[in-house]
Amino acid sequence: MSGNPLFRGLNRPGSSNPEDMNDLEKKHTPVITAPDRVSKGERFEVVVETGVYMQHPNEYGHHFSWIELYLDDVLAGRVYLQPVIAAPKAVFLLNAAEDYVGKRKLVARAFCNLHGTWVSEKPIDIE
Repeated sequence: MSGNPLFRGLNRPGSSNPEDMNDLEKKHTPVITAPDRVSKGERFEVVVETGVYMQHPNEYGHHFSWIELYLDDVLAGRVYLQPVIAAPKAVFLLNAAEDYVGKRKLVARAFCNLHGTWVSEKPIDIE
């Protein structure tokens, strides 16, 4: 198989600790900021941002094109980003629906035009 191996699947950092990540992982891993616990029926904010651990280029030839957020395997939303003028950060407002009560996970995906799709997860408890 030829081509860039970073485009062959979802890329994950080797560690969740930024001190143990290489520079590529630090630049590309989406960071999820959200509460650890919410009550059913509550609205809550989730912020997904790349380049938190190390600055990522934001130029026409190298940038993030989109950021997605999932609750478990259900797509909550996708934000498209224009290079140069749009920072690689997305804010989502979710509803803690009754159907999702229990231990869940937020999953963020971010697509870099040169290095493929990067993913990270954060647990959340919907009570």
